[in-house]
Amino acid sequence: MSAEPCFSASGQDSDFKPITFEAKPNPELIIKSVLEHFTYLKFRNSFRGIDNYNFASPQPWSSPCPICDGKHGNYGLHGEWYGTEYCLTCFTSSNKFRFAIVA
Repeated sequence: MSAEPCFSASGQDSDFKPITFEAKPNPELIIKSVLEHFTYLKFRNSFRGIDNYNFASPQPWSSPCPICDGKHGNYGLHGEWYGTEYCLTCFTSSNKFRFAIVA
């Protein structure tokens, strides 16, 4: 887990407000929350504190990335805690999508 803060992605939906938790949720809850919000993603695995997601579409290049707005195939996204913020990142952008915070 990195202490580096999340930065909102340039393509981040301006209407989206990060989900706020009173305490850091268990991993299953944060994964479930991501999948409920981004219905076109599916959970792949978790490895060393990083949650990996793929696009659920049989044609993943047709799904826009919520971070960079690009269409970059099924390289997927990954989620990770940065201090008190859970952020999603894609493999083609250094931007981070602030998804959840602990307040």
